[in-house]
Amino acid sequence: MGNVIRMDMYRLFKSTSYKVIWICVMLLNLSVGPVEKGLYLLAKNFSSSSSATINPVFKVAPIIAHPIGTIDGMLMLLSIVWFSYADLGHGYIKNIAGQLPKKGQTVISKFIAIEFHNLFLLLTAEVFQFAGLIIFRSPDFSGWEKAIGYFGVNWCLYMAISSVILMFSTGFKSKNAATVVAVLMGTGMLALFYNLIDLGIHKIPFDFCEKISLAEFMPDALLSSKPPIIKSLIVSACFVVVLTRLTIDIFNKKDIK
Repeated sequence: MGNVIRMDMYRLFKSTSYKVIWICVMLLNLSVGPVEKGLYLLAKNFSSSSSATINPVFKVAPIIAHPIGTIDGMLMLLSIVWFSYADLGHGYIKNIAGQLPKKGQTVISKFIAIEFHNLFLLLTAEVFQFAGLIIFRSPDFSGWEKAIGYFGVNWCLYMAISSVILMFSTGFKSKNAATVVAVLMGTGMLALFYNLIDLGIHKIPFDFCEKISLAEFMPDALLSSKPPIIKSLIVSACFVVVLTRLTIDIFNKKDIK
């Protein structure tokens, strides 16, 4: 199992797609500071009476807690899709699965590699967003200790999201479905879907149904600079355990081609 995990880690971090995504995440976050400064100067030059101002100080805590935005978040999840489907798409899953007692154990190996992938991209976003902002503004480090905890919680939520993508890409062997899920969860577009379901639930004639909100139990909706810690950890654990187990069972029952 250890050899397969190392092989998946090597395959992931040496892949061209990962390197491209890493560069994109780096550039997107590095450009935050210069873009803010450029927009401020543009507003000032466009109108002499403009009231546009730029805060000379930026808070570091939100960057530590949740550095990933909409675009780089979507790219990170798409990178998971490409990695988790690559062995199936190119046919070398047979060689990997042949090293394990049960082929479903490759799901665990992929999941472990993906979590290191997520961690490195999150840290990349933090470092380069900080580097881009500190060029023009001064940092305020207040609250950074709590922010580290929130970062860990958000990482766990990304584990849960990864388990959803892994189920579609590896369990159901559908790269297209996994891509759609990655885009929707990465951009937060599922919020509308959650609201529609909530409307249906609230029409059920029971008092407790009026208080139910699906978004409170979905990992992509819980991502924030200050996620609810206990709820987020419980949701993450449930998603990871249930969906990973389900993916393993589905994959074990399918023929490898």
